Amino acid sequence: MAADAARITQLTDELKAILEARLTELAAAMKGAESATRQIVAAELEIGRYRQLQESLGAEAVEVKREMAALKARADEARSSHGGLIGERDALRAEVARLEGAAREGGGELERLRVRAQALESETEAGAAENEALRAKIKKLEENHAKLRKLKEELKAQLAAISAGEKE
Repeated sequence: MAADAARITQLTDELKAILEARLTELAAAMKGAESATRQIVAAELEIGRYRQLQESLGAEAVEVKREMAALKARADEARSSHGGLIGERDALRAEVARLEGAAREGGGELERLRVRAQALESETEAGAAENEALRAKIKKLEENHAKLRKLKEELKAQLAAISAGEKE
């Protein structure tokens, strides 16, 4: 009987050791599952943020395209105006040259024509400077548009990578 009691004690101790080992394994598995759940929730939140960012960038891209179209129209107007101003300038120079000849004969009228020609050249130069500024602005907008397009592609690639990671 003492042998049976010792055997029962030994079996009880073995069962306790096995139970403790199983409880430790179960706790580790629960921690792993909890960590995986946190990662899944974080990934879902990140996907939501990326979707919102994609929608926001899409709206911005539409606005940039609209602005770019408006700026292209303005640039076309400026080019047309510039061409007209150059033609007008050339015509004015010819007129000034003709008037200068007449002014040599007429005397005092020469100075008045020079002042007028200088004023017209200043206006032409101002128009040319404005045209250059518009070209620079268009170039910057086109660069920004390209950056947005690249960012959009990167975000799509990241979303695809996240989606692929979720499927695994």
